[in-house]
Amino acid sequence: MNANNQPADVPFPAEVDELLTAVARDGFTLRYCNGTHQPTLIVGTYDWGPFVDLVVIRDIDEVISARVPTTDVTDIFTPEVVVWLYASNAQQALRALLELPHPWHPDAPTTPAPAPASLHAPAARQSPVTVRPPSAWAARARQLRLGAALVTDTAEIPQRNGVNT
Repeated sequence: MNANNQPADVPFPAEVDELLTAVARDGFTLRYCNGTHQPTLIVGTYDWGPFVDLVVIRDIDEVISARVPTTDVTDIFTPEVVVWLYASNAQQALRALLELPHPWHPDAPTTPAPAPASLHAPAARQSPVTVRPPSAWAARARQLRLGAALVTDTAEIPQRNGVNT
């Protein structure tokens, strides 16, 4: 995709392709608007239950990653509330998404804020949509990876009288 929202003549740089592959391997469902060969928009989601981690790729320099409370999601293409948002180029926004802690981690963001309009995907750019769900193994990869970090990080919390606080 290019700055004019037209399909790009060249693929993403190798680092962006690797990060997008890492997102897919981390269990995200990817939605390719206008097909997989020349998408005009890519939307990825990972459902935690009470939250959805979301990435919207409009262009290599226009990527938004977010964590959205599911109680406020009626359409993943137009979330109204976020608890975390990172807007940047593809490398930075995808890295930030991959590094976002487990929703139950003490450092996980929880303060709701209005979602910016830039997180919304215009209806005209949404179809046709090709949905690529993760494999059964990949669907659990993010939960296992971030869950392991959650256990490790919370095990380091000082104990009082033998009880974690």
